[in-house]
Amino acid sequence: MSSTSALHNSQFRIYFVASCFATMAVWMIRFLFGWLIWQQTESFLWVGVASTSLLLPSLIITPIFGVIADRINLKWGMIYWLACQSAVTLLAIGLLSLWPLSLTLLLSLTLAFGVIAGAGSPLRLTLIPKLVTPDELSNAVGLGAMVFNSSRIVAPALSAWCLTFMGPIGVLVLGGLAFLAAAGLNMLLADHYSVSHRPAKDVATNNGWQDFIAGVRFSWSNPVIRLICALTLINSQVARSLMELLPALSGLFTAGTATDLATLTAFAGGGSILGGWFMSTLGRDSRRLVRVLIGAMLLTSVAILPLLFALSIWPMSVSIGLISLLMTLLGTGSQILLQRQTQDAMRGRVLSLWITIAIAGPAFGALVMGAVAEFLGFPVMLALMLVLSLLSTAWLLRRRELIDDRALPAEPESTIHTLT
Repeated sequence: MSSTSALHNSQFRIYFVASCFATMAVWMIRFLFGWLIWQQTESFLWVGVASTSLLLPSLIITPIFGVIADRINLKWGMIYWLACQSAVTLLAIGLLSLWPLSLTLLLSLTLAFGVIAGAGSPLRLTLIPKLVTPDELSNAVGLGAMVFNSSRIVAPALSAWCLTFMGPIGVLVLGGLAFLAAAGLNMLLADHYSVSHRPAKDVATNNGWQDFIAGVRFSWSNPVIRLICALTLINSQVARSLMELLPALSGLFTAGTATDLATLTAFAGGGSILGGWFMSTLGRDSRRLVRVLIGAMLLTSVAILPLLFALSIWPMSVSIGLISLLMTLLGTGSQILLQRQTQDAMRGRVLSLWITIAIAGPAFGALVMGAVAEFLGFPVMLALMLVLSLLSTAWLLRRRELIDDRALPAEPESTIHTLT
């Protein structure tokens, strides 16, 4: 463990373990909904609609909670959010036990789960810099990415086992218990993690809309934040959208079993774990970080190409793993740069705008790409992603020198203020 490892920090260790439980629950339930909807419809379009139902609420919910994150005690905000996740899971158990399984019911549950999930990301990402020192930040963000994506390996395998021996209710029960465990662990955090370095009169006099507009103006005025948002949007329409359609990809090119889907998801998670680990080792050199981001965008164009050919489960899994690794380099690196460029008093609002792009972007991408695959064929969808990735890479490479200049200085003076 390096001297800048965030795991040396006792408060981050508590948060880290709680995140393991919460992200496990999220991926178990997402796997369940994707699988059940594919079984009901065998349709790319409806799998895309389900993904949209999980992610689209972030367009509204995430910016609202970005404003809230800059006003509240973040420890208790996290606890209440996890309690709401448990309540929605309990509701799903009741409805699936009492009513016949139907597409309408499944889509309604995915929408409810997506609404609650949209509230958590601004709270979580605003809290992380308050738990660690500036030197620990890159490691903390990288570890968070590793937890998030390792759950994509363990959770689908566990969900597939539950579907075989316990059924959908078993998946939901385990997910609900994991949410409750995460809430209990967060209660061990210190009780002072509210926003710092913000005048109390601003919190008292500014309404939510004024706070939101101030966050938008701050984000737009900062060229690095604009760059990060553009890069995130590009990534969300290519690699992220492809990951959202994995249930349909498994059903089309493999035997269509839960095990095949778990295998693809596990390779995607493995690639993301490697990406998160690599990003956790980069330190504070922002110029090097920008070079990694541009290289990852270029390599994504190459990694998509093999999927244009009919592959068996194992070559396909390797390709998906590589795309996922590159996707994580882009996403995690963008978050590290964004955290460094954002003032503490603006952090919740700026991060919520970035999260809206990072989460809602793939929702639209999955819906559009799912429709393209449904009506024009899967090869056409992949070709469209490839062209979009190449054009976007060319656009970024033309501005490489400008991007490097905007990314400096690597350590802005008003970046992170850690509560002690």
